[in-house]
Amino acid sequence: MSKNKLDDDRQRMPNQHVWQDDFFKSSQVTLSGVVKPKGEMPLTASVIYNHAFSSGQQKFTVNVDEQGRFKIFFPLDNPQDIMFRVGEVFTMFLAEPDSKMAVFVDEEKAVSGIDGWYAESPISFMGALAKENEELRVVKPKYMKVRNYFENDSLQKALEPMEYLESRLDLLKEHQNFYQNYFSENIPSRIVKEYSERNINLYAANDLMRYRWLHGADNGALTPIDLPEAYEAKVKEMIDDEPLNMLAGEFGDLMREFSMAMMPKEREAMHDYRIEQVYGFLKSKIISETGRAEIEEWKIEEKKREKHFGYVKLSDPLKVRTEEFSKELLELNQKITWDDLLMRIDKLDPMSKSSIIATYIDESYFSRGNELPQVVWGKVKTLNLNSTARSVLERKYSDFVILKDKKFVNGIEIVDSEGDVLSQLKKTYPGKVVYIDVWATWCGPCITEFSHLPEIKANFKEDDNVVFVYLGAQSEKKSWETMVKKHELKGENFFLDDAQYAKFDQAVNITGFPTYMVITKEGKLIREGIKRPSAKKELVEQLKGFAKR
Repeated sequence: MSKNKLDDDRQRMPNQHVWQDDFFKSSQVTLSGVVKPKGEMPLTASVIYNHAFSSGQQKFTVNVDEQGRFKIFFPLDNPQDIMFRVGEVFTMFLAEPDSKMAVFVDEEKAVSGIDGWYAESPISFMGALAKENEELRVVKPKYMKVRNYFENDSLQKALEPMEYLESRLDLLKEHQNFYQNYFSENIPSRIVKEYSERNINLYAANDLMRYRWLHGADNGALTPIDLPEAYEAKVKEMIDDEPLNMLAGEFGDLMREFSMAMMPKEREAMHDYRIEQVYGFLKSKIISETGRAEIEEWKIEEKKREKHFGYVKLSDPLKVRTEEFSKELLELNQKITWDDLLMRIDKLDPMSKSSIIATYIDESYFSRGNELPQVVWGKVKTLNLNSTARSVLERKYSDFVILKDKKFVNGIEIVDSEGDVLSQLKKTYPGKVVYIDVWATWCGPCITEFSHLPEIKANFKEDDNVVFVYLGAQSEKKSWETMVKKHELKGENFFLDDAQYAKFDQAVNITGFPTYMVITKEGKLIREGIKRPSAKKELVEQLKGFAKR
């Protein structure tokens, strides 16, 4: 890529961070593509990425059609790198919210295995961030040649903590020098420079944190070790309170490392603290002389216990005595774990704290279907969290409460989808106007439009010629059920699995969520020009016009 071609971007954004004013912007990404297969056509294409404020990886998979075409819609809360897989091609590139991207994938040129690390990915980019991703496609294999992955892996196991710290920081300098030299000859876009520099820094910090459990690994068995305070302090110095760190998926991985209490000294401290808290609780509940003696004996024995992982184990007599207040004891242990987390991350910057707290709550409670204790939720409300992290937590908390307590209101119908949902609707509603809302649980604009529906439907209370149907797609079924309850989507609700959605998309060519369409009384499908619920009077008049035909 020529130097002149890249200069225009640097002139366009001099001395400014990219996305300075709107880095956090929850919206969807449309990734369209075509695959030139190596042999048989790949069946699916997938996007996978870490989310800074949620546990686990986010994954969106669609079918590839016979012509090699695919189209993936997925949500992002901020610009970041994503992993992409189709057939034998597995690579990583940048994406940003509210964008349309396109790729051409030449699977015939894919290089598999470790050799693929050092080869340019066989992808051509179009649309949003095409120029930046082309730059990354060219520089990445060159960087991989100086990454020293295998040597670093060996040193993690061989060197003592401070020796490894020095070694890994030296390797970071080598990586920084590589990019400095490369960018002096190939002036990059600001985005690529920002991403590359932050990515290698977070990658180094991640390696340094993973050392705790990789150093003592033996045939798959993990034996965590303690890190010196100076070592830990240095790692924390490497992270700043800058949202642009979230460009790199390494950020989410690193935050998960900080959230885990796995060093022996951390577990011992948690165990000691838990013993004292549980001991005090038991003494406040058990007043008999025999019971008090059992508590004292338990405390002595529990302090001696090894392999406790920071938790306590009650003696058999105390298990019997505590049955009547087992719920209180559970809540106490939840509070202890929560307090321990807050103490361990106290010295971290606000952005890192926001990520750790959000992922911890998601992993420990929401994703497992466990009720979030008020002692935790009450504290969350007082913490200085990033606004996006807070909104993610509040949404998940609200959804969890709804899923637990709320029932489907009258008028909501959950319908099993047949293979061809359009034919199913035409058969079910002959001679009627069917207004179809195609939506996804993660789509902000979809959810916003729901608030206008009661006003629209009020105009058709006495007119059974207009029917409202909702098609949920590219979402988890549990989340879909929650949203149907939460927004009281009266009408027929269909959940489309991946295969059903692929067939539906092939028939109507969905270009994004939400999408609105109408099946007329004559059974004709109309997509173009159909109004959204927020159009209010215009949509009402449009539907009445279809009904009068």
